Formats: sequence, C-alpha cells, structure tokens
Amino acid sequence: MTYDALIIGGGLAGCSTAIQLARRGHQVLLAEQSTYPRHKLCGEFLSPEAQSSFRRLGVLDAVTETGARPIDQARITAPNGTSTEHALPDAALGLSRYELDRLLFQHACDAGAEGRTGTRVTSVQGTLSDGFTAMVDGEAVDARLVLGAYGRRSRLDRTLERPFLDQHTPYVGFKAHYAGPAAAALDATIELHSAPGGYCGLSPVENDRINVCWIGHVDALQESGGTPAGMLDESLRTNPALNERLEGLTRVSDQFEAVSQVPLMPKSRFAGGVCMIGDAAGMIAPLCGDGMAMALRTADLVSPLASDFLEGRRSTSAFRAAYRGEWSSTFGRRMWLGRWVHAAAFRTGAARLLVQSCRLLPPLAQWLIRNTRGHATVPPPAAGDR
Repeated sequence: MTYDALIIGGGLAGCSTAIQLARRGHQVLLAEQSTYPRHKLCGEFLSPEAQSSFRRLGVLDAVTETGARPIDQARITAPNGTSTEHALPDAALGLSRYELDRLLFQHACDAGAEGRTGTRVTSVQGTLSDGFTAMVDGEAVDARLVLGAYGRRSRLDRTLERPFLDQHTPYVGFKAHYAGPAAAALDATIELHSAPGGYCGLSPVENDRINVCWIGHVDALQESGGTPAGMLDESLRTNPALNERLEGLTRVSDQFEAVSQVPLMPKSRFAGGVCMIGDAAGMIAPLCGDGMAMALRTADLVSPLASDFLEGRRSTSAFRAAYRGEWSSTFGRRMWLGRWVHAAAFRTGAARLLVQSCRLLPPLAQWLIRNTRGHATVPPPAAGDR
C-alpha cells in the first residue's frame, strides 16, 4: 500500500500532524503500537500554548468538555519544604492522556487519516528523495514521507542508529493518579516539589484526581528498594511539603506508569531520512511542564512544511533546512534553560537557592515561567485546515 505520509506514533504530535496533513488532502497512515484508551507517563499539564494548538485544530471545546481542569497557580518547594507561589501568566488545563490521546486519535481518523492501533512499525528503509518502505505489522508499506512520533525512545531508534542512544542517562520516571480529601487543596494549582534524588509534580486532572508524576536518579530508586512506591515514600517524601500533600491522597491507578533511561540530551531532527517530531525530536525537562505543548507545536511547525514537500513546492534539502531551523529557533532556548533548571533541582543547595530567589524576586519566577514555554499563539489555519 502507498501513502503520502506514514506517521509512527499516535500521541499528541502524531495525531496533530495526521489531522493537519489529512485536512490538506494527503493520504496518511497513523500507526500506534498501543490501543486506546491507555495511561501514559506524562505530567498531563496543558499550557496556553497547547490550548492554542487545540484551537487551531478545532478540538479545544472537545478537550474542555472531556473534563479538563483549569490551572492558574504554581507552587514550587525546595527539599526542606520552603515554598514559593506564583500566578501563571495565563490559565492552563489538566487532562489525562487516557482521555486526550483517544480524543485526538479519533479526530485524526475523522479528518481522513487511516488510523491503526495495536500496530508496530519494525523497520524503515529509504530516503526523503526516493521515498520509504516500512514494515508495518509484517506488511510492506510505501510512503513518500515518514514521521517519527513515537516518543522518548523506541526500538526504531536503534534501527535508525540514532547517536543519543550511546549516551547513558541515569533518570527514571513514574506516574500514577491519586484521589482523596487532600485533592481539594490542589484545585487550580500545579505543584513542583524538589527532594534528594529527584522532583515530583502534582496537578489536577479530570474526575477530581491528582496526577502524581516524578523523575529521579536511578540511585535513589535502588536505595529505596527498587520500587516506585518505595522511592516516593523514602526519598521524595523527605520533602515535608510533598509529604503533607500526599498524606490525604490515595493511589487509585492500578499500577505506576514507569520509564527508564529518560533522555534529556539533544537529538537530531532527522534520522535515516525519517523526520522526528514530539519527544522523538527532543524532550524538555519534565520540571518545565511544557512537553505536551512542545509536542503539539512541532506538529504545527512540520505540517505546512511537510505538505509543501509532498506537493513539490519544497525540495528535500529545503524541507530539512526549514524544519531544523524552525525547530531550533522555537525550542532551542527553552531546551537549554530546561536542562539548567533540571540540573539545579537535583542539587539540594541549588534547589533551595532557586526557590528562595523566586520567593524574594517574583519577576525571576515569571521570567523562568515565560522562558521555559512558548506563546499562546500559532499561525492562522491554512486553507486546508478550515
């Protein structure tokens, strides 16, 4: 079978790109190895920039109607419990990936993309100049363009010989949903708690639940018995502010979502001719809370460029150069700052100094918030998107 575009991964970046390309009249295959609905490790925080992307796609009303919770305050604490609180520049939303990914995948199918769930892409051969052949659940599929939207890391990264895989990363991540009387204290608030060995975020999502998501050093996990519950209780809850929050919450998820080898190092935007989007192109430190917006924004960046390429209005080299340039100018600064803040969060003294500085100098906190995320605007829809 032949398609204009094969998109590997049905998360935010993959679904958004599929919607935009399908609306422009392209034949799109959207392949997702999991099935919906599914939980996914994520902070589940939708910034104003993410909402702008939803508005562009025409799905913002559907997102809010699904039960997204408004968030307009941020609280940050140091390992000793010292805290600072600030209003967000604009209201954000909290919604689980359990609901959001399913919603976006359905909209991609409604837009005309062929969506396949439970479908694994095991290899990709070819070039941007000559086209690609991919093995999709054992079937050979031809595509003029292949976009990798499969997240932080995949077996395909090894097949495509991506250099970042040679760099060891000592970080692990976990997530679960909680509920209970203490959930009311987090209404409209996202909290970020630093502790020895990691940091943890709490934010409201639909159905009066709280998303508890953290990233930590593998040494802290091992020293806590090798389990996420042990790491949370014995390492992260040494922060008295986080411990107080969790006292009134009970885990309602069947299990913890987990990921190891969290890759925060720079990545290439193309690998073997495959165009990378979302976390596959680069993952910002979770502390910044901008990963979902970045995934959607990469879709907004790449879709018009990819459409021009598919329609012959942009050459192979021009497509590569334009996407690389727009990605770097849009995300380069916040990625660098995110890595800097992430490193500070893992150092007790630096984390305490950062929180105290933000407490004494509110403009510093606002500067950090503004510069670790984009703006709540995107270009007007193209004719094919209306």
